[in-house]
Amino acid sequence: MNDDTPSLLTQFEPKEYAVLTTDPQVLAARFHPTGNYLAAGSFDGRLRWWDIASEEPTELPALMGHNGWLHAMAFSNDGRRLYTGDSWGKLTAWELNGSHARLAWSLDGAHDGWLRDLHLNADGSRLVTCGRDQVVRIWTAVDGAPLFELRGHDHDVFSVRYHPSQPLVVSGDDRGTIKLWSATDGRVLREFDASVLYLEHRLQDVGGVRTLAFDDRGRTLAVGGTIPKNGATVQGIPSILLFDFETGELTHTLSLGDANDCFVHEIIFHKAGFVMAVTSGTPGQGQIVFQRPNDEKPFFASSKLSNCHSIHLHEPTGRIAVVATNRGSNGNGRRLADDGEYKGNNSPIHLFQMPNAATS
Repeated sequence: MNDDTPSLLTQFEPKEYAVLTTDPQVLAARFHPTGNYLAAGSFDGRLRWWDIASEEPTELPALMGHNGWLHAMAFSNDGRRLYTGDSWGKLTAWELNGSHARLAWSLDGAHDGWLRDLHLNADGSRLVTCGRDQVVRIWTAVDGAPLFELRGHDHDVFSVRYHPSQPLVVSGDDRGTIKLWSATDGRVLREFDASVLYLEHRLQDVGGVRTLAFDDRGRTLAVGGTIPKNGATVQGIPSILLFDFETGELTHTLSLGDANDCFVHEIIFHKAGFVMAVTSGTPGQGQIVFQRPNDEKPFFASSKLSNCHSIHLHEPTGRIAVVATNRGSNGNGRRLADDGEYKGNNSPIHLFQMPNAATS
């Protein structure tokens, strides 16, 4: 335990206050900038939508328009737009007015296959996407007009982020290669080496860059994934690599569990100087972890949830949404139920409150 762990827990330990049940599963959840609504992307292509302003969250009519798994989502900072991408490569923009939404524009073939991730620049004028087609693309956010097609990755690109203040984009692929691009002319400016997150084993490709995040000043780049031990039934240490963005130097490696905890799926930099992350491992293994870069261990870690794959923070209110998986989830080799049906899984969305949100 760190010497100041009790103080940190007093300030930041999250307390669960609600659970939203979803069937079929959802992949990610995001707070609206006002904090009044929560959106989640579903396996069936629906954009699920809740009013969470009151003590009892209320589900609103889902937004329809996607066909594949809906995974990538981002709100504009002013809350007037929501951008979504799916496993069929479709990119969509929604106009929002309170709980009401209408389609602004949609591109069926934004990527050839799975659109893995998307992110807006600081002023919300441009949108960057990446996908299984190994391409990074930049679009005008207002109408979806293409601006740049960034080619240079040789493998599936899983994550992409705009720099918080500069016209720069980073992208990470499933071999652990991270490229830094100019968002004004499309040039590759540098590479960061995260190949420790990749392993070829038993004819399997294991690991790679699963998620990227900047601190609010853009001085540190966080890269999440696993340091793999083997393929087949994948085992690996869930890890966050922290790079000095200016020099490209790897400054810290945070190990967030053992070999059964496997992957870091999402990272948030808290303004107080620590990272918030979720992990998903072998069936039933999931964690929420808060750790400062210079500490040997997390000051907060919870393994009460199963297979967590998304975390989002609404900083003004200190609320957190974590997408997990139901306990006892079905996997390969499960038998049919007594009624002859195969019982599918669901993704509970756990809502937490951090104390002292206004001052933390």
